[in-house]
Amino acid sequence: MVSNSNSGEPTVNGERTELSKPLRRVPFIPDPDLHKQVRAALKKRGMDDRVAGAISTIWTEPTAVLPQIANPQRRRVPGAYLEVISGSVYTARLIPDPLNPRNADRVQFALAQVDGAPPATLTPAVAAGEGELAVHVESRSVLAEQVDWTVETTRNRNKPVPDIAEQGIMDPPIGVATTIHYNATDESPNTIIVVREGSSRTSHCHYHLGVTAEDVLFNLPRTASAMQAHIDEINSCISKAAEDILPTEEAKIRCAVTDFELIIGVVPDVPGAVDLSQAIKARVAQDHLNTKEPWSPEAKHTALAEECLISARTAGVIPTDAEADWLAGRLTAKEAASQKIVPFTDDRAARAIHLFTTNDPQIHNAVRRPIALVLTNEPTGRSKRARITTKTKLPLAVELIARERRGAALEGEVTRFRKILAEALPTDLQKIAWRPTKRSPEALYQAAVKELEEVADERPATIELWVRAAYILAKHGAISGPRHDLGPDGDRRSASAVIEALTDSNPGLRHLRQIVEDDRAGLAPRQVDDSGAPRKDGEGKDMPVNNEFLRTKLAPKEGNATETLDPEAKVREHYRHAVLATKEALRNLEAQMHNLSGLKDGDVPLIEREGRAHARLLKDKLQELAAEAQDWWERAVEAHGTFNGSAASDGDDGGQEAA
Repeated sequence: MVSNSNSGEPTVNGERTELSKPLRRVPFIPDPDLHKQVRAALKKRGMDDRVAGAISTIWTEPTAVLPQIANPQRRRVPGAYLEVISGSVYTARLIPDPLNPRNADRVQFALAQVDGAPPATLTPAVAAGEGELAVHVESRSVLAEQVDWTVETTRNRNKPVPDIAEQGIMDPPIGVATTIHYNATDESPNTIIVVREGSSRTSHCHYHLGVTAEDVLFNLPRTASAMQAHIDEINSCISKAAEDILPTEEAKIRCAVTDFELIIGVVPDVPGAVDLSQAIKARVAQDHLNTKEPWSPEAKHTALAEECLISARTAGVIPTDAEADWLAGRLTAKEAASQKIVPFTDDRAARAIHLFTTNDPQIHNAVRRPIALVLTNEPTGRSKRARITTKTKLPLAVELIARERRGAALEGEVTRFRKILAEALPTDLQKIAWRPTKRSPEALYQAAVKELEEVADERPATIELWVRAAYILAKHGAISGPRHDLGPDGDRRSASAVIEALTDSNPGLRHLRQIVEDDRAGLAPRQVDDSGAPRKDGEGKDMPVNNEFLRTKLAPKEGNATETLDPEAKVREHYRHAVLATKEALRNLEAQMHNLSGLKDGDVPLIEREGRAHARLLKDKLQELAAEAQDWWERAVEAHGTFNGSAASDGDDGGQEAA
């Protein structure tokens, strides 16, 4: 819910009160000379003619705007001042932000490959000229679809108080001229006025006005006659007798015009440090990241991660646009492969984690800049350095990685994945010298074994194997957080501590390799023996790697990891335990028979007087077991080549059957 900034209540028991906004006829300025004057003044500032033309037609009172163009108002943001002109505009000339950051946690990306779900095709707007941003889309239909989705999603998530229908827009939206370039068609670019702050209010107004994305994007801006027809329709409502005007018509009249602030430039404190796009995002973030109704952490992290990718691409840290799109989730694995990009998602995850945790100066500075722009706090007007740490940056990497699950899994599963992935990674990654390589899982495993044997101070191959496997284990739910049960079943180690224990043994490293190999083959992680063969259960099925196996078998909390999972060795271990158990059972049987014979009626044991049937059953079973034991003995003697019908290598009686 967002506030429409009014201290009064517009309704009492559902009835309108005198606090409702009065109805006013919508003005229309047909004088092209006024538009030309505004256009010329904007061009004088250095704006492109197309951009100046789009801006000139939004105002209901161009004469009030003209003086401001030469002397714009200034709005402070971290590191810069935004230059702004304000006045009354036609609401239908404004476009709610198609990339509204508030909805970032609802966007479904191509990487998730959700059937029927439109991919996130729009790229973020970037500075393109004086007072102008630019964005690339596939086509007009894609843009209209995205705007429609944005309006509906925003309206469903935010209900202004007081109601827009009763008060219209109270806090002026803030926007900027944005030029749309179409990649898949020959259509010429067109410039629209995009609302960057106030999209919720504008979306509700469009609903009450009854205009569609097609209307506000292409139909109304096309000619003055289309806009005239739109205004005439609204004014026809107010021409009715007061008692005949419907509430929906009153809402339309109140929403037709709004006060508006248009950003026409930026003046950075340090030349070149902050461009128009960055300054606008900082302005929006100031209003939302610390508000009573903040963006969700996922939406905040998604928005910031996107800005960091743009900054890293600009700095050359990410070498190509295609690789930036792969990290951003805008490509499927198949599309990535067609761009000569390693298409494995563990590789994408490792690259994202490295990007947001490394202390490499070039990478760190590129990623840090957008975060600092938002986190900088200037309560006294002086710049204050933000503290950017791995704790600040890692959630952004996790959110980039989680895009592959968004829409493809239940929200609870995605939430668990985010949490476990962050907990399973090595701590203090920024202090560790490692980077994603193109080595195969087997090559990484061999290098990690060598690091273990040499007790190396730095283990980059081990860390890389750890990072990749942690992502896969979290994705498959094969590892979880600490268990706080009391007693021997409790295990308070973090997921990170468990995986660290795996890296300190050959079986552990072998399983980390297998986890990566299995995921790349489209399989869930499997247990393997010393030879690398999958272990099977009683039904012949592969045995999975799960949290219990990791914590109790492969890396037990006592630190005594099983050193072998060789099938023959396991059978011999089971044989030893079975022999001991059989001997214990014989001792117990002997003791129970002794107890049975001690139960007497006078001087005669009850089993000898009343136990004929019980004794017979016992005798038959003991004879059957004795015969089986005799057979075992004879076969064991034959196996050693010593059986001759009478002799026994262990000093037994030669095979006398029990009577």
